[in-house]
Amino acid sequence: MAVASYPSITQAAKPSPTPPPVAATTSGKQAPESADQRLADLKKQVNLTNAQEAKVKPIVEKYVSDRNAVSGDTTASKSDKNSKKDALRKQYNSDINAVLTPDQQQKWAAAKKEIFQPKQAAAASPSPSAKKK
Repeated sequence: MAVASYPSITQAAKPSPTPPPVAATTSGKQAPESADQRLADLKKQVNLTNAQEAKVKPIVEKYVSDRNAVSGDTTASKSDKNSKKDALRKQYNSDINAVLTPDQQQKWAAAKKEIFQPKQAAAASPSPSAKKK
């Protein structure tokens, strides 16, 4: 009898899975970004060749380093930081696109749109209580 109830006990005792660490970044401050992770994501998104990877790696490393330096700057205002990050992002996108083929550029643009669309849609839609007023 005890053997038959054992599986139900272990199933009930299992804790729910912990949320992924990404959820913690929505609290405002993000952990410093990894150049290796960004490069791995880009490779997966557009299927970089070895030659392209060699060209893109220093671009990614510089961007991540510069962006993390701006984020960690305690003397700059939030608007100054945002302006600097925007300039860095534009330069990064331009430098990466110069290495990619037109097909890869389209894939990368689609991947970026998919990543940022949920955040933009949530920020653009008013709260339900605001609609009632």
